[in-house]
Amino acid sequence: MTTSPSFVVETQTFRFSPTSPIDLDEAVSLAGGSRSGDYVVISHEKPRATYVVEPDGSVLVHGLARAEVAELAVQELLLTLGQTIDGLSMESGEMLVSFSIGRAVIEDIAIRRFEDVSKDERLGALRIDASLHRSTLILYNNGRGVVIGQSSKRIAEMAVRHWVTQLDGEGALA
Repeated sequence: MTTSPSFVVETQTFRFSPTSPIDLDEAVSLAGGSRSGDYVVISHEKPRATYVVEPDGSVLVHGLARAEVAELAVQELLLTLGQTIDGLSMESGEMLVSFSIGRAVIEDIAIRRFEDVSKDERLGALRIDASLHRSTLILYNNGRGVVIGQSSKRIAEMAVRHWVTQLDGEGALA
């Protein structure tokens, strides 16, 4: 029986570099940030996100899944600080992709048959080293899981499909 996993990008990290670096003191006084060592952390309500202004004046955005929304949020921050939005550059970082394979996982078989599969006792799930796809899969016995360590949704999906095929071929899916 073939399965068709479903996928949702839950969150992704984005780094924005404005043409002029953000002044950390202004991020505290004008944007309501709070200092944490050499960084300033700003909580944003709508959309719900966290900004981390780095010592070099760039901004990490956590808690959003879409690049366009993250960019608009950072543009709002820059305008609040009286800075221009012209020349703003963005880098996409790692994402958290949740998935469901629609089948239960027989953990004992998966662990015995694959050296890349281990039980993460802390999470109560399988941890799969998907090195071919440069990511890690956390897979619960109910067939739900997450992909971590990957910045491409398509590659995350490929990793899950690859491992579903492997697990199914070894009889580790019910």
